[in-house]
Amino acid sequence: MSEANIEIPQKIPVMTLRGVVLFPKAMMPLSIFEERYRQMLDEVLDTTRMFGIVCERENVAEDEVHMEHPFGVATIGLIRVSKKHHDGTSFVLLQGIKRVKIRGISQELPYRVVETEAMNSIIDDSCSSIRKELEQALQQNKLLGGDVTDEMLEFLNPLDDVDAFVDLAAFTLCKHTLRKQAMLEVQHLSKRASMLLTDLHRENDRLASIKQMMSQSEDEASEQN
Repeated sequence: MSEANIEIPQKIPVMTLRGVVLFPKAMMPLSIFEERYRQMLDEVLDTTRMFGIVCERENVAEDEVHMEHPFGVATIGLIRVSKKHHDGTSFVLLQGIKRVKIRGISQELPYRVVETEAMNSIIDDSCSSIRKELEQALQQNKLLGGDVTDEMLEFLNPLDDVDAFVDLAAFTLCKHTLRKQAMLEVQHLSKRASMLLTDLHRENDRLASIKQMMSQSEDEASEQN
């Protein structure tokens, strides 16, 4: 199934998960074990092979915790791999394909179905220059011993799609759920890229400071010897 030919249904099943944010293009392994999601998986495998990942809000009143309040922007994914185990659970590899705005919840049982509206990135002329800054910051992070690896750079740098470049970098590197969700919700690509660049610069400054302090400590120890 070619992504260019994929049409997102207006109503689509979702998993509402705490602390989990999926981005377009990114791959997410999932363990399907709850009965409601087993049923959902069986049904989507026979139809669209698509369902959404919605991050659950955590700052809700105690008497509403059981209601699984969703954030307003989610990602619809396409099942690339599905393997059912003997105990009825399944392993699924889901690839994000499209941001969507959640316009409403049309069904709760046996699993949640939401009404969606496609959310395309807004791209302007500044995106190319910001990408170059991101590439430099990613390279610096690797040299400073951060989370960026050679393998990550080998995968990201050849990508012609700036939207995919930013989303995959954000998905891989952003560790804080609320920040990750905030990036997902930004429709202007240049702003989303700037958020990621700000985080990278902050992390690189932290790593550089640690490296400098370690170097000073080593110099002082050498002088004492």
